[in-house]
Amino acid sequence: MRPADAVTWLRTTLAIAARELVSLGVTPLGYVVATLFLVQQGYDFALLLRVLNDPLAAPGPVMQYYFGGSFFIFWLPVVAICAAISMRLVAEERRSGTLEAVFTAPVLPAQFVIGKYLAALGFYVLLWLPTGAFYLLLRGAGVHPDPGPVAAGYVGTALCGASFLAIGLVASAATRSQLTAAIATFVTTTLLLLLGLLAPELDAGTLGTVLETTSLLAMMQDLAQGIVDGRWWWCHGALVVTAVWLAAVLVDPRRDRQRVLQWIFVAVAAVHVAWWGTRHADRADWTAGRVYALSDRAREVLATLETPVEVRVMIPASLGAGRPNPLLAEVREVLRRMTEVAPSVRVVEIDPDRDRQQAEQLVAQFHLAGRDLADGVVLIQAGAGTAERRAHLLPEDLVVYATGPEVQATGPRVKEFRGEEALLSAFVRVADPRVLRMCMTVGHGEPAIDDLEPYAGYAHFADLLRAHDLEVGVADLDAAGGLDGCDVVIVGGPSGALPPEHVGAIERYADGGGELLVLSGAVLLPGRDRLAEHGLEPLLARYGLGLRGRVVVDPHEMPGAAPWLAFTLVEGWGDHPAVRSLVGRAASLVLVRELELVATDGIEPTPLLSIGADGWAESDLEGLGRGLVPAQGDGDQAGPIPVAAASSRGGSRVVVIASDQFALNAFFRDDVVYDHGRDLVINAIGWLTDRRALLGIAARPREHVKLVLRPEQLERMTWACLVGPPGFAALLGLWVLWRRRR
Repeated sequence: MRPADAVTWLRTTLAIAARELVSLGVTPLGYVVATLFLVQQGYDFALLLRVLNDPLAAPGPVMQYYFGGSFFIFWLPVVAICAAISMRLVAEERRSGTLEAVFTAPVLPAQFVIGKYLAALGFYVLLWLPTGAFYLLLRGAGVHPDPGPVAAGYVGTALCGASFLAIGLVASAATRSQLTAAIATFVTTTLLLLLGLLAPELDAGTLGTVLETTSLLAMMQDLAQGIVDGRWWWCHGALVVTAVWLAAVLVDPRRDRQRVLQWIFVAVAAVHVAWWGTRHADRADWTAGRVYALSDRAREVLATLETPVEVRVMIPASLGAGRPNPLLAEVREVLRRMTEVAPSVRVVEIDPDRDRQQAEQLVAQFHLAGRDLADGVVLIQAGAGTAERRAHLLPEDLVVYATGPEVQATGPRVKEFRGEEALLSAFVRVADPRVLRMCMTVGHGEPAIDDLEPYAGYAHFADLLRAHDLEVGVADLDAAGGLDGCDVVIVGGPSGALPPEHVGAIERYADGGGELLVLSGAVLLPGRDRLAEHGLEPLLARYGLGLRGRVVVDPHEMPGAAPWLAFTLVEGWGDHPAVRSLVGRAASLVLVRELELVATDGIEPTPLLSIGADGWAESDLEGLGRGLVPAQGDGDQAGPIPVAAASSRGGSRVVVIASDQFALNAFFRDDVVYDHGRDLVINAIGWLTDRRALLGIAARPREHVKLVLRPEQLERMTWACLVGPPGFAALLGLWVLWRRRR
């Protein structure tokens, strides 16, 4: 086809579409349909406002309720309006006898059908545009829903409308009766919609996979959360092309066997193209916080995971009384994305309600209790025989559930999802046969690793290490070779000098390629104008890490702690693998000793975290001891100053954090005080041991919208929903009718 012919063909098609759209826009019936549709949408949204404003209602993603949340609220109006729009497209032309007249003009059946379809789709989109006012109403009420899921919900609405209108076009082209076409469209689209309910009931297989892939219910649930799967574009596109082509064959007065064979060929080709597209489509995350996308750190770890890992997900689909289990959807989504990056990860879902015997056998093999199966569990294993390694994750490892009285009335709700880090750690744990041993020094004033005193013990520090499958023990500095089995030696908070033989043992360990984590804060000696030293300063100086005799102060005070001496930093993170995942996050330090980085003999220490120019290293230690407010003077060192740094020398790595009290129990309990000081320590160990999965990945908070409106505000918003968009459609229809009468 020549370009000029293509332009003429397109111009004729658009002319038919414009004529049909204008006919819908100038007839009272079109405005009656629009007004009734918007009244129904306004009523549904008014109900949603009342639900969100209920004190006992669970907060949640607002568009997850509006788009696809209920058959009667969303799907029934969509099916009904598509049947109403499409029923007259061809049936009316055929009944009135104008269809034959159309083809006496230089109009092809394909042009006629495509023009009609574009007009119907355009009218359908125009019907939904006024509902955007509901989003503005929420913002006016002080609620700011994530615009990503809102846009994704409208995309899904458009895709469903496009497919349903294409089906309606076929029904209208096959009959003379508009009522028959409407009924056929309604029944067919409803059956197509309900097919998605069969997917969970079928065993894994081709049919079950097809139904799961094409489930409209699952599609809208994902879209309402901001997850946009590219396969839906291909599936709906194939359906539209096939249906529109079939409608063109049905209206063609010269229909013969050849044209039917052409349609069959096009249908087969469209299905194959859609199948190819679904295999290569990506799942995009449209949420503002990218809450469903894998982090860069996760992708990096998964890309290097070579050992086959088998994951068995045994999580009940419901938690009683028909309430869906929110954990299952979260785990499915993150595992789906992980398997796309790491083909070595194989996921099998086992329904503990339907496959009870198999589930109980697996739970027994992993030495778990029946209660774990009732709550849900994820089993991970790698290797075989004596080399088999296992791990399991319980709900509390994967999500943070919301608490409060509303949960009892509405069921469980996921507040934060932390399964990404939990699953990665489990994968690396079973794929990496190494058992990493952390050796902590004792006997020099260090807090005890079994002491639960809030400001005197490291018990929660040790629990944090064990939670990441690190073996924790005491460093044997007296015996020859006592550190040989240690992967990392942790010198945590010595308040006095280490004996020379202990310093020598640590030096020999480091010279042999050992890794060190040193937490060395500012220890003020009573009545003295200098800080206590622990004897490791010369060793650290070989790595270019100089611990000096001043105390770092900063104005960004830590809540509930002594100002200047305890502070929280958000800025100042360095460019280093150990802290790249922490950029922009808060970390608090207490009693920080001045740390100076000196490049020497080819050694280039790297700052991990630094204070800014508004802080300094204070030299008036006597004044600090008397509680005086620090003021920058001549003997002080102006910021920026590193407070944590990393270096390497001769195959040995060292991380120094110039504070030790930040790791005390009071600051390392994640249920009491939580910033990212815990992650700083775990990240440092992850870098020292090359176990990158230990590099912290933050929990992903979920969107939760809840209204707090007075009764009069709620009433005004309800009337705005019921009268606003429908009133606009009615007034526009009256104006068009008045103009036509004139």
